Amino acid sequence: MRFDFDYTWKLVNIFEFAARADRLMPGPKKPTSPSMYKILDVIHDKSDHGLYRPGVIRLKASGKMIECFELAIDLLLMLTTEQRQIIWSRANNYSYSEIGKMLGIERRKVKRLYLDALFDCETKVKKNKDLLAKVDKIH
Repeated sequence: MRFDFDYTWKLVNIFEFAARADRLMPGPKKPTSPSMYKILDVIHDKSDHGLYRPGVIRLKASGKMIECFELAIDLLLMLTTEQRQIIWSRANNYSYSEIGKMLGIERRKVKRLYLDALFDCETKVKKNKDLLAKVDKIH
């Protein structure tokens, strides 16, 4: 079977974009924190003497990032657990040697498994028309 490397790079970009979105999404709320704690935050105006503190810039995931994240979850569910770990770790900019240390595999084998997992994902996406349309729509 012939692989389209442009399509493989589309998948790589989607996984990297999803990993970036994962870092920007808020974490889960602690079960012990009250549900109305956000209401108590008071926002002061710049004209208030001694009370104004500029807010911390909070980066949030955009709609396209969340779509990529959801698509990446759908794509990763089609793969084995080891392939998921390798692809997601690589999307989070871990080197092959770091992934190899985490999984107990040699770095050259990790690279080969990564490429095999990408090609496997590509073949499964090309068989599924819905996922193929989603990938083409996002990228």
